[in-house]
Amino acid sequence: MFSITQTICDRHVKVTRHLLSIITHNFRFKFIFPLRMKISLENNLCSLTVDSFGGAITNFQLKDDEEINPLNFAFTQEQMPSNNKNGAPYQGHFLCAGRWGLPSEGEIRKGVPNHGEAANSLWETTTKEELIINMQTTAGLEGLHVERRLELDNQYSLFKVEETFTNINSLGRLYNVVQHPTLAAPFLDSKTIINCNATIGFDQSNYKHATEKRVEFPFAKDDKGNTFNLKKPTINYSSVFSFIVDAKNKIGWLTAYSKQHNLLFGYVWKRSDYPWIHLWQHFENDKIKYRGLEFGTAGIHQPFKEILNTATELFGEKTFAYIDAGESVYKKFFSFIYKTGDDFSEIENITFDENNFVMKTTSRKFLKIASSFNLSNELL
Repeated sequence: MFSITQTICDRHVKVTRHLLSIITHNFRFKFIFPLRMKISLENNLCSLTVDSFGGAITNFQLKDDEEINPLNFAFTQEQMPSNNKNGAPYQGHFLCAGRWGLPSEGEIRKGVPNHGEAANSLWETTTKEELIINMQTTAGLEGLHVERRLELDNQYSLFKVEETFTNINSLGRLYNVVQHPTLAAPFLDSKTIINCNATIGFDQSNYKHATEKRVEFPFAKDDKGNTFNLKKPTINYSSVFSFIVDAKNKIGWLTAYSKQHNLLFGYVWKRSDYPWIHLWQHFENDKIKYRGLEFGTAGIHQPFKEILNTATELFGEKTFAYIDAGESVYKKFFSFIYKTGDDFSEIENITFDENNFVMKTTSRKFLKIASSFNLSNELL
């Protein structure tokens, strides 16, 4: 038996939250499912929703006739890995914090889920305003505390996410952070076009031979050596392709364009925050089923022991990050959604000025997506 005594001491509050995170990790079905909440924000143009169970952004859509949501991807509990089944299922845009992919065998025995605890656990909403949500979660097994501030633009169809990752343990550790948005139908179909400022990369199925089997975006090869275009793959081949963000740019960017719905969806972030782009594609019955538009610090989709034994650096970039004891690391990204015309072509490049993302298309036209945020201050 125990009791939790309220105290004004910040240190005791943090310890109490840490203990509660461990308790809820071990008894998720009993404590977390009843507390699940969906929190929404909206302005005159768009709306978005966050699910507190897993912390995923599950909806971002324009207020138009179609109301197409690019982030409607959702796994069922049965589709989850065995070490994740007691927690939140993957959906929409979820956060991989601590690791990207499988834990080690020993970590799995200790209860660590794939892609880290943050995507598998309950998040606490600390404050909510008209256009802002502040959330947090503590990953007790990972030794990480995550604070998130999500702000919807007050006029335009974009939002900003700021996240702070704190190592709450007494030892430094290897870690990774990967943002994991995933597309599904109806936004995703065989004609959906993916563009980004990726450069050199490799197929994760060849991670031990990444240098020798390197590819350059937008082209890749399947397991039979057939070359195809990752922008709009026509070969039935499921895998994850990882690339370095163009080192000549200060920002990274990813877009997905649905010609069927005349809808452009995308992300922009500081390259220094997330130097890797990962493009997951999954086919079922010869048709594209899911596409991941991932970006992060991780280079290899493996447990840390395997990463250390394989490559600590690829193509001039680290394949993991390090966070010291008590250290806090701050990162941010922007996401936008935009209704295009019938004559729209795919994105060739994205830059920005003070209040606009400036997009150059392959037809040499320029598109501006306005922002109330001062982008020069935010991204330089």
